[in-house]
Amino acid sequence: MTERIKCLIIGSGPAGYTAAIYASRANLNPVLYEGMLCGGQLTQTTEIENFPGYPEGIDANIMMSDFRAQAERFNTDIRSGVVTDVDFSVSPKKVIIDGEKEIEADTVIIATGASAKYLGLADEHKYMGKGVSACATCDGFFYRKKVVAVVIAILVIIMFILVFAKLMQPSKTSTEKNVAMAYYTAFDNDKW
Repeated sequence: MTERIKCLIIGSGPAGYTAAIYASRANLNPVLYEGMLCGGQLTQTTEIENFPGYPEGIDANIMMSDFRAQAERFNTDIRSGVVTDVDFSVSPKKVIIDGEKEIEADTVIIATGASAKYLGLADEHKYMGKGVSACATCDGFFYRKKVVAVVIAILVIIMFILVFAKLMQPSKTSTEKNVAMAYYTAFDNDKW
């Protein structure tokens, strides 16, 4: 049996719960599906020190529990389940949960967040929080003025530059210079 709802939110990290709070306050009666990681990627860390409103820092799981409680306070319907298929070419939007349940939604908010990509090294998890990090923005502060190795998806950066260059419609030579400059900036700049 198909369920019809006004607003479906996919994801239970900070963005998902924030969307739920605002959608609830707008009387959209949102239904939020948590996905594979209840509370989002943030729950994979310990203390959060760079989020406004917590001058002493806060445990990540407590913070996400607070986000959830606030969404529930405004009557968000929070459910367990993973979105396994969608059809956004029709209106209302069709979403399948766990390969079984079909939902039709007037609005779908995708707040699936991110997941860390690790290298797959044997001791990676052993040294998490002791030098191995998946978030430069979150943990960079701890490694200030220290020698570090940063592994990034250089292909993603090059693709971004190529897309940006295409949008700006430069000549082929200009695009090649942009890629070369990205390589120089990322790898050859001794000022880092």
